[in-house]
Parts: sequence; structure tokens; C-alpha cells
Amino acid sequence: MKKICDSIRFSTRCLRLSPLPIALPGIKIQQIVRRETLLTITGRATSPTAVCPCCQQSSSRVHSYYTRSPQDLPISGQVVQFVLEVRRFRCQNQNCRQQTFAERLPALPVWARQTARLGAVLDAIAVALSGQAGSRLSEQLALPVSPDTLLRRAKRARSASRPTPRVLGVDDFAFRRGHTYGTLLLDLETHRPVDVLEDRSAETFAQWLRHHPGVEIISRDRSKEYRRGATDGAPQAQQVIDRWHVLKNLRETIERFLSHIQMPEEIKDEARRAIPPRQKRTSGEHARSQGSRQRRLALYEKVVELSKLGGSIQGIARQRQISRQTVRKFIQAPSFPEQQKHDQTKSAIDQYRPYLHQRWQEGCQTTGQLWRELQERGFTGSWMMVYRWVQLQRDEQGESADQSQPKTQTVTHKMAPRQLAWLFLHDPDRLEKQEQQTLTLLRQDPRIELAYGFAQQFVTMMKEHDAKPLDAWLWACQMSGISDLVTFAQGLKQEGSALHAAFTLSYSNGPVEGKINKLKYIKRSMYGRSGFPLLRQKVLKAA
Repeated sequence: MKKICDSIRFSTRCLRLSPLPIALPGIKIQQIVRRETLLTITGRATSPTAVCPCCQQSSSRVHSYYTRSPQDLPISGQVVQFVLEVRRFRCQNQNCRQQTFAERLPALPVWARQTARLGAVLDAIAVALSGQAGSRLSEQLALPVSPDTLLRRAKRARSASRPTPRVLGVDDFAFRRGHTYGTLLLDLETHRPVDVLEDRSAETFAQWLRHHPGVEIISRDRSKEYRRGATDGAPQAQQVIDRWHVLKNLRETIERFLSHIQMPEEIKDEARRAIPPRQKRTSGEHARSQGSRQRRLALYEKVVELSKLGGSIQGIARQRQISRQTVRKFIQAPSFPEQQKHDQTKSAIDQYRPYLHQRWQEGCQTTGQLWRELQERGFTGSWMMVYRWVQLQRDEQGESADQSQPKTQTVTHKMAPRQLAWLFLHDPDRLEKQEQQTLTLLRQDPRIELAYGFAQQFVTMMKEHDAKPLDAWLWACQMSGISDLVTFAQGLKQEGSALHAAFTLSYSNGPVEGKINKLKYIKRSMYGRSGFPLLRQKVLKAA
């Protein structure tokens, strides 16, 4: 009786009275059997004819019968398995090379072990999770599938290829920062990824463009590889430089200019704002800081030595495995560039310092006890913050009690060239009062005033999309006598029409940067255990 209860058979008459929540076009359901977590549905094809896939002629002559057992979407947590009786037909076209053929079912692809709707669900799981994680989720959803199967589905290319975009955006991303890079191609009209290339060389990009003719506009950064690849692969396309990258290069130029000129004495002594004195470091922190400085000093001396021996910036960067910007900064610096000190930010422990000093004088010098007392008074910081304060008091144990009391004083602060460079690009009317005062002092130097005028004029042209004064601006920069601006202007002049298009056309690499951010998320979610083919398909299918 138990087997009878576990195996429930529905006759065709009962099926007509109780419609099933299953739709499989072209199949007549004959029987349903339930055994534990498996639901087996038996049916047969009902179409009297079938179309030959080779010659597209209809045939009604049945050659033989065979059985297919595809899996379908689960029902109420039960695995659904079809057992279908399918026919083979004889092709009645004597000129057809295929004598027999199997009939095609609309919801069941040829040779597939799953229905089309189940395959779509597995594809979505494979793209989102792939491998082991996808297999564990599928098991919970009553869709048992192996990790290898999900990986194969994720790596499988789409059957329909995307059309060649009219407006193409190109940018690079890092497989391993500083070592290997790839390229993402994006349709800037639909914001959909078109392809992912395994490197960022000009040859690879040019080859892709030759195989996909029809690109009219190419938006890119100032990479020489992409410029050469676009010129070789699609010479008829209009190239557009990304405006953000141009402004970034201008800021870097101003920063280099400010880093090796003699600042006015007023700027060096300008008090930026009143802040509490920087909290002293513990002995351990001071030792680690000195060790870091010694390593940086050794690197600086090595870079300067290689430069004097005739090494190029790119060659030194590759040899020492550092960025070209760091090499250029070391070479152009008149002496070892010390690390800039940052302003102290507010800490959760600041308002409790008087109480801590009082308890310290009373003899309570245990970190745990002080932390619990602060928590009772509303302190939300960590135990480590109190521990660091205690360590500082112990380092200063030999000092007098009045020196350990908190003080507030006004300190001077010299703005770094990186901070000052932003003042050259910002709208002067939107600067804060202190920034305007600093900028006024800076502009007293004739060279700085000249560079500031060039920077503001360039930003204004870009905001107004006005390329008419551009040629005159480039010529004036080259005649200015400021070496950094001369180099910047000469580099822009080599871009030709791509620079003018950046001022007049609305396309930019902003959407490409957004998709690269999504690509990085997909890459990191694979934990480095998958290669480029899987990454490429997941990026294209996730669009």
C-alpha cells in the first residue's frame, strides 16, 4: 500500500478535469508518477508532421520511435523529469542528403537534457555564481547540477552575436595592477559591453576593429596604444579624447610645476586653520615610521642613480616595479621628497581626554577599566583607542603632570602641490575664503599667475565646448617658457582632431568607467580561480 501511495497515476480523463501547471507545446501528457522528491511525467508528441531541418520540407512518414528524458523546472520542491516518446521521420525529398530526421519540439532544444526554460534559469545561476556556489544554490532550488556543468554553461558563447556599435568606448582594466591589463569595449549608445580583450595592445585593438567594420566614433583616454590601434584598425572613425582624462593630465602638469618652483615665503607660513596639535606617536609607531622612511629613501637614491646612468622613466619603473609618476617625481625633486603630513581629524576620544587625564592622575592606569568607564559615559570608540592613549601616557611617564594636560593651539600648515593644483582648476567664485586667500598669495608670483591663467582658460573652453581658441591656447602654452606646460601642450597637439572632438562632441568614457567597476566586481567574485574566457562571458552575459 505504501508503494501505491507513493506512486500516484493520473489517467487522461482525470487530467482533463484537473489542469496541470505544466505547459510543453506539442506534447500530450499521459501519466504522472510521484516517487519521494521526483516527479516523472510521461508524454508523447502529437504533431502529425515534422519539418526536415536540412531541406525544410514537411514529412508525415514515421521511421521509428525513441525516448528523450529532459529535466524541467521543479514543482513544489520536487524535481520534474519528462519521459517523452519522440519520432524519427523519413524525408520525402529524394534530393535531400538526410534520409531520416528527428522531430523538433518548440520548448526542447536539440540534444538538450533540459527544457529551454530550465536552461535559462541555469544560465542565470551560472553567470551570477558559477562553480561550487551555483551548484549549492541549485541543490536548494531542486535543480541538481554539477559545478562543472555550470562552468561549461557560463563559458559557452552566446549564439547571437551583437551588432557592431556605431559609437565605441574603449578603456583598460587591471588583471593584476602594474603587471597585466585587459580592454573593455562598450557601445556608448546602448551602454552594453561589446567585447573584452585579453590585453591592451594596439595590435589586438586594431585587429578587433578590422573584424568589426562600421565603427564611426571611438572614445578613448590618452593612451598611445589605443590611439595607434584606432588609427590602424579604423582610420575612417573619428577619435574622441575623454575630457576627464585631459583635465586630470592638466592637474598633474600643474602639480609638477608647483612641486619644483620656489614658493613665496607667505605661502610657507600661511596658517590654514586652527587645529589641535597632532597627537604624538607611540614608540612602536615611531619605529615603524622611521623604517618606512628609510626604505623610501633607499628607493629614491636608487632611482636617482639609475637616472644619472641614462635610464628612462619607463625602464626604471619597470625595473623597480613602481609607477612612472613616482619615478618622475623622484627625478625632478631637488632633494628627497618627504611624505606630506595630513591634518588631524576629529576622534571619538577627544571629548573624554580631560576625564582620562583625571583618572590617570588618580592612579587608574588599566586600559580595560578606563574603557568600561568611558562606555558608561557614552563613549562609542574601540578598546584600541583607549589602549593607544594609555601607551602614550606611559611613554611620557617621565614628563611633568602639566605637560600631559591637553592643549589647543594654532599651528601652521603648508599645502601640498597636489592640493594647490586643484585650486587652479576650480571656479574661483566657489572657493572657500581660506582657499581664495591662499590662491591670492600664490598668484603674486608672475610664473604662477601665468600658469593659473592658462589653466582657467582651458577649463572655461571645455565647459563651454568651445574649440575655436584651442589652437591659439596651445601655441601660447608652447611660448610661455614653463617647461611643464610646454610638454603638456605638445602632447595635446599630437592628438589632432581627437582633441577638437573632445570639446565639441558629447561622448566620453564615463559609461566605460562604470562598466569597468562592474567588471572588477565580477572578477573579484571569482576569487582568482577562473581564467579570462569565463570572465569574458560573464561580463558579456551580465549586461
